[in-house]
Amino acid sequence: MRPEEIENILKRLENGEISEDDSTDNEDDIDYYSSQRDRLMELDDEEDVGNFPTDPNLDADPPAANVDTDMQHNLETVERNPTPTTSSQNNLQTAPFNSRNLVWRVKNMDLVQNAFQFAGNNEYSQEIMNLDTPFQFFSYFFGEDILRFLVDESNKYAFQKNPNFTEPVTVLELRKFIGILIFTSVYHYPSIRSYWSNITKFEPIVQTMNRNRFDKIREIFHMNDDSKHLPIDHPQHDRLHKVRPVIDYLNKKFITLPFEHRLSLDEQMCSTKMKHFMKQYLPNKPHKWGFKLYVLCSLSGYAYSFEIYSGAKDMDRLPGEPDLGAVSNTVIRLLRPVPRHVNHIIYFDNFYTNIPLVHYLTNEGIYCLGTVQRNRLGKSCKLPEKREIMKSNVPRGTYHENVASHEGLELSVTSWKDNKQVLLLSTNIIEAESVISNITNGRKKATEVVTRSEGRKMVAEAVDSNWNEKIEEQGRKDMNYANNNNVIGQVLH
Repeated sequence: MRPEEIENILKRLENGEISEDDSTDNEDDIDYYSSQRDRLMELDDEEDVGNFPTDPNLDADPPAANVDTDMQHNLETVERNPTPTTSSQNNLQTAPFNSRNLVWRVKNMDLVQNAFQFAGNNEYSQEIMNLDTPFQFFSYFFGEDILRFLVDESNKYAFQKNPNFTEPVTVLELRKFIGILIFTSVYHYPSIRSYWSNITKFEPIVQTMNRNRFDKIREIFHMNDDSKHLPIDHPQHDRLHKVRPVIDYLNKKFITLPFEHRLSLDEQMCSTKMKHFMKQYLPNKPHKWGFKLYVLCSLSGYAYSFEIYSGAKDMDRLPGEPDLGAVSNTVIRLLRPVPRHVNHIIYFDNFYTNIPLVHYLTNEGIYCLGTVQRNRLGKSCKLPEKREIMKSNVPRGTYHENVASHEGLELSVTSWKDNKQVLLLSTNIIEAESVISNITNGRKKATEVVTRSEGRKMVAEAVDSNWNEKIEEQGRKDMNYANNNNVIGQVLH
């Protein structure tokens, strides 16, 4: 393909003329390999030329290093661990995984009753229960301590820039500044100056702070001391140094809420139109351009921890943590605060799912379920190929299961026919397989098969039965949305 054709396709993607949103999890796509070693192993299988010597330097560069930060109560100092733990003898050295050693058998994973019952604590503290308004929740996660820290850093930068600076920022002014930023994220004007324009002025902002003061605070606003920013050639250089204290503070605040039983991990885009070397393009996201975040969330959508991708070298593995590659190490870092051996279940897609990661997390007491790419299962996997299961005479919902053992851990992989073939790798079983039958007058009739349209009708009837309750719930949500202006107003004043 010529360069001009590639450029034309990229422009059309950016303009929304074409989309790749429907291409996920398609086996016709190019296979993803987390490292060059995985790719060489796959080629080795195809050519049947035997093993090859492993080289730890073949792994791709991992995402951003979430350097351990010891932020004190007043958030005045940030200490870094100067020694990369990747070379520490305390780290868990793992042997290279070879999928050819797996022996898959056609069977169902045995169900152990109550083996996966959640044993963790999901009760909220009294402090959380006492929070009533949206503003109180905002103040809990963005408290007075971080505001004072940001004020100190901003004033420090202002004096470094101009020793004659005589108008230091106060905590109240910073609150107003943040409130204005919240307003501008909801009410979009052509430019920041338009909010103070005589023609288009926005009264809540105009009455809160004059434009010159807002511009001055925006000019000196800082989150970290630039004098402590290590040079780019330093092994501990942090590309996110300017925002690192706030990232660490929020992550510590987020995990003060108890972890739910079921967790999910995926990428998220913080959309932006600015030019920046860390800006990413993800065609399958609603906002395709922006900063990429790895986020650990609950079933209800609450984010417990996040990490901003910056392409930095992975330098902060803790003692006992294995080196499983860039993507898997990111998962391990995000799951550090999750309690072990209380039967949490983590869900992720085939970008993350691989057998070494699943094995490590399950041994830590965190069960896994995720879509998986077939090339990560080995050649002995007996699941039907896509061309077989997608035949028209194979009914929707047809599934096949294989089970294998890896270092004493039983793994289950299931092929499920939906709009396309879906492969799931799991280390947990939620409930036993059941058969639905009709029994009338002591006679067992044929198993009832519900078609897709009939299923939709049944769901519609079930939803309609408690429609009033749903309407009331939506009404409460709308009222909460309407109260957002109250939150912004309280931040401003």
